[in-house]
Amino acid sequence: MWECPSIEKISGYDVLIFCPQHIKLPGREGSVHHSGYLLGHMDWDTLTFTPDNTKFHVLDFGFDSYAAECAANPDDKNKATLVAWMGLPDASYPTDEEDWSGCLTLPRELRVRDNRLIQQPIDELRKLRGKKIDLESTDILPRVCETELISRGGDIEIKLFAKADGSGGFNIRYDDKAKTITVDRSGMNKRFNIELGEQRTRPLPKGLFHLRIFIYKSSVEIFVNDGDAVFSSRIFPTDEENRMFLNGDASVHMWELERAVEESFIVFEK
Repeated sequence: MWECPSIEKISGYDVLIFCPQHIKLPGREGSVHHSGYLLGHMDWDTLTFTPDNTKFHVLDFGFDSYAAECAANPDDKNKATLVAWMGLPDASYPTDEEDWSGCLTLPRELRVRDNRLIQQPIDELRKLRGKKIDLESTDILPRVCETELISRGGDIEIKLFAKADGSGGFNIRYDDKAKTITVDRSGMNKRFNIELGEQRTRPLPKGLFHLRIFIYKSSVEIFVNDGDAVFSSRIFPTDEENRMFLNGDASVHMWELERAVEESFIVFEK
């Protein structure tokens, strides 16, 4: 089944975004629910979508992105804004025992570049940057933060939510020789949906030069090379998983993130 179909006009292209279910795709390990898109042309008179080619592009290379939906931008017909569910159908998460599951991704600006859809965090998110963290004096990783990395070349490895001795954690590895980036969450204490796979790899033909990483308590969203690739994943760190380590030649900046919503609400039970 193709779930959540949506057609958006972006950068002069018609983009068909949809979620094919119950099939396996190369590089997606055991996952059978996906979110992706085709570029093409929509004829609204005949209600026919004609793709430029039949290649299905994965929208998000992480473990937990599905049901992407868009809001149009009437003032700029070259872009749209996307929000997706950070969770998968027919999957279990540690919060199930607390009677809740899933969350939403950050809003992302969509454009087309080099015949591919790119996703970048909306500019307004920069306004949430709070105190800048001095990474030379601490390796403690906040549970809510934004990290920006600029690579100077070569292999890069980032361990998020590792233990104090450097073991475990949520690993991001870039192999400069293979020109691939791999996200691996098998080192976390709380492992879940293991049968769907714990590693995701994406080719980077032009190499790695930039990362923006947003962490919010139980989620990690990684934007690669100004939106060429995105990895959205759920994680559930324990108290001892609170460090960040970097191996490689790169400059790194980190900020605490302020609240985006000041209002609160109360739920009354009868």
